[in-house]
Amino acid sequence: MFDKFLSIEQEKRERVINAALKEFAHKKYPAASTNEIAKQAGISKGLLFHYFSSKKDLYLYLYDHAVVFLRDEVAAKVDAEERDLFAKLRQLSVLKMGIYSVHPDLFDFLKTAFFEESPDVKSELAERNKQIVASEYYRLFADIDMTKFRAGIDPARALNVILWSMEGFGEQEREKHKRNGGEFDVDQLLEEFDRYMELFKLSFYKQ
Repeated sequence: MFDKFLSIEQEKRERVINAALKEFAHKKYPAASTNEIAKQAGISKGLLFHYFSSKKDLYLYLYDHAVVFLRDEVAAKVDAEERDLFAKLRQLSVLKMGIYSVHPDLFDFLKTAFFEESPDVKSELAERNKQIVASEYYRLFADIDMTKFRAGIDPARALNVILWSMEGFGEQEREKHKRNGGEFDVDQLLEEFDRYMELFKLSFYKQ
């Protein structure tokens, strides 16, 4: 269905994808502009609709691409056999930094899509959202070694606290990056991440 788009060179394809991710991530579906997407991608609107027959087709393609891309990255770069919570969280943190460098608006787009209410895409999204990435994210922790947690600690609640905290940390760093530009200092970010992980270990793990 999207053969024309998939046949173009990767650099151009990535420009279109990132322009669309950004536009849909920062606006609700009805307000998103295909004119703006084409402009940011450096192509004509006619060429955009040569690749995608409608705005809806572009949006749903983008959603499917984001989910598959994220799942493939997780499968390739996160050790499914790792049972230590903090070791796995570190792998995921490195993964997210890598994804952000390729598709900086991918996570924001998926969040926006999850709550999209436009009747043009709502029914299609409802089916896709049954397999939303958030569910996959929690599934990654299904086999975590619970014996490491201190007595009286509810591991599921502890995991929620950690994930919410790290999501806030990630959002803070993304906002800094957007304001200041430039490249992520990955080593510095991981150093700060490790400090938080040590704090959580002291709070939740047996000593």
